[in-house]
Amino acid sequence: RQEPVNPSMKGIRFVIFPDNRWAHIWDVVMIMAIWYYAFYIPFYIGISCGYFTLFYTWFMVFNIVTNVVFFVDTFMAFFRAYRDENGRLIYSLKSIRRRYIRSGWFFINLLASFPASSFVYQMSRYLIEQKQSDQDDVLANKNIR
Repeated sequence: RQEPVNPSMKGIRFVIFPDNRWAHIWDVVMIMAIWYYAFYIPFYIGISCGYFTLFYTWFMVFNIVTNVVFFVDTFMAFFRAYRDENGRLIYSLKSIRRRYIRSGWFFINLLASFPASSFVYQMSRYLIEQKQSDQDDVLANKNIR
């Protein structure tokens, strides 16, 4: 016969504790992604105007991978134990999730992980192809007359 499980211990195998080695590695990856975006966004808006995203596939792929990293991090936060104001370790999944959503960071992170550059890329590609098609039509019409 199984003993009843303490409600705070349910799902504990899914909790990511603060001293977890992989959590530290993930945090370093996130810091690098944040630094990348700190330089990428001003460069993209102010200097390249999307040129690199449109004409260098590796640049677009890297941006998609970075968006995936942010997306994964958004949902990993639902499993990350934390310390409360008294220094106690909180590892109840219910408490972790409630705190994350109430803090407002979930919605900010979810919005930040939205792959806007992918949509801009697809729209720009479409517009370039459309413009090329229109130019081809104009040239074809000139040759007919």
